[in-house]
Amino acid sequence: MKTHSAFTWILPLGCAALLSACDNSEPLPQCTIGRGEHAVRYVLVAGDGPCATKTAEKLGAQIFRTPGSGIPPSLDFKPERLATGKDTANPAIASGDFTTEYPSKEEELCVVPTMSEARQRLTQTDGSTLDVRYQFSNVRVQGSSAIPGTQWIADLTYTENDCTAKYTAVGMFPAIKCEKTVDNKPVRDPTICQLPQPGLSIDPAFPTTCDVATNLCVLQGEPPSLIHEE
Repeated sequence: MKTHSAFTWILPLGCAALLSACDNSEPLPQCTIGRGEHAVRYVLVAGDGPCATKTAEKLGAQIFRTPGSGIPPSLDFKPERLATGKDTANPAIASGDFTTEYPSKEEELCVVPTMSEARQRLTQTDGSTLDVRYQFSNVRVQGSSAIPGTQWIADLTYTENDCTAKYTAVGMFPAIKCEKTVDNKPVRDPTICQLPQPGLSIDPAFPTTCDVATNLCVLQGEPPSLIHEE
């Protein structure tokens, strides 16, 4: 069993914003992921009903590694939907192990083939219980110097009680709301996605859009996704 020691990589901007400063001849960084909240865009693959309406949400992510061991790190995902759950009988966090300590040289990817199920039985306002499950698999995290753990894609099987849908999940770090406050009310503003923020900001080389349902800045296209200037 691994000793869980949090790897606290955090950068305000990735090398994608400073491509000239990233030497492609240098060794690839260790497999990692932005530690904190990611914005995840969901693309429906199959299914219908109430479980097939997800568009985007925040998801907490971090990795754990044993320093100097050479053992690939493990990955934790905690979907926002489950964050407030009080179901102690089930884990609100999905976990899985990377296959390698460093990204593949060919595709510059770090892969987590399978993750444990994240599940919570959530109490609704009417007193009923909603059984919510997230089953992530085939997680592919970008591991290049330009995109060091700030973009990823995965398969998701999502379940609400007897309703199940399959999605492609596209994640981007960090999670930023594309809204501002006007007269004490939140107002949607897509331009915020590309504006510098206090603390962490979205890399300006990442193409983004503002999700209408959640007002989250989400990644356009599939990783690796970068804006190429002509």
